[in-house]
Amino acid sequence: MRVPVEIRGITADGIVFEETTSTGVIGVHRAMIWTSKALQKSAEVELTNHFSQRTAKFRVTWVNEPNGTNLWEAGVESLRPLDDFWVVGCAICSKGGYLIGNNNTKS
Repeated sequence: MRVPVEIRGITADGIVFEETTSTGVIGVHRAMIWTSKALQKSAEVELTNHFSQRTAKFRVTWVNEPNGTNLWEAGVESLRPLDDFWVVGCAICSKGGYLIGNNNTKS
């Protein structure tokens, strides 16, 4: 499920940035996000979920370079898990599963 988020942090080049983007996959404590900036693995970022209006700090766990797009894929994991951060009416997520893309498929 795509969830619109605001991401704030520092790029791999050391530049402070803020942008509106979306998730590709969400889980209870982690997500895959798309961003136009190259992020540094292990860097701390702050996300605001536009649906729940909650803000939390995350650590970048992996980064994939753009593959035919201008967007980087980055995996992030919550530094302090918030059970209701991804509130989007997601019964699957509350049981530890994931929502992928727009298909709402558990993996």
